[in-house]
Amino acid sequence: MKITRHPAGAPCWADLDTPDVAAARTFYGSLFGWQALELPTGYVNFTKHGEKIVGAVKLRAGQEHSAGWSVYFMSDDLNATTKAVEAAGGRVVSPPTKVSVAGSAAVYGAPDGGVFGAWEPDKHPGSGLVREPGTPSWYGLSSPAPDEARAFYARVFDWTAAAPPAGGTAAQLKFSGGVAHFGGIAHGSPDVAGWTLHFGVEDIDVAVAQAIELGGTVVAAPAAAPGVGRTAVLKDPAGVTFALIEHV
Repeated sequence: MKITRHPAGAPCWADLDTPDVAAARTFYGSLFGWQALELPTGYVNFTKHGEKIVGAVKLRAGQEHSAGWSVYFMSDDLNATTKAVEAAGGRVVSPPTKVSVAGSAAVYGAPDGGVFGAWEPDKHPGSGLVREPGTPSWYGLSSPAPDEARAFYARVFDWTAAAPPAGGTAAQLKFSGGVAHFGGIAHGSPDVAGWTLHFGVEDIDVAVAQAIELGGTVVAAPAAAPGVGRTAVLKDPAGVTFALIEHV
């Protein structure tokens, strides 16, 4: 699905912090059919069908987080979002910062320890394609306190949460005005609190086999996610966790 403007509160971008950008280009490019557009700064925009999908950058020494995918949610006013995060019990990891003419970004910590970002666009509206093969298609939050996490994100982004579908374990999330759920919150241990980015695939079994051939490893084999589809969790060759989803 092509997107020209993400609504406030919607997931809108993701960055990969990795120790080896070249290896990431090879792995994800081969797995998802992405092309890489490298900027003079070294930042890489991955594109598909001419649309920006996600970005990648070399992990810098001293960063609070380790290598991994960072998820960003749309904000119409980062200063207001920052105040909402703090009022809801979260903390500011990186304050609102201008990113050239692209827009402004901030990174926050939720009370459960999960880290997430917010993006206020200027020239760069975020991911141009979503919820189709090779693009961001689902967002899973693991939290040691799911009820508190739902309350926190509701205050910050005005999300609503539906009860898990029959047989499911994750409460499904919807941003204000959203017509479909975009992710889910499930109970997890404190050491894994945070977001897992799921990329869409047409056939999850084929995609998992291809990821293994490219040097990835399987953390959780394909399994049914009631009301959503089939999901699998993997690590790329650098050890970064990501997931695949084949929607129903």
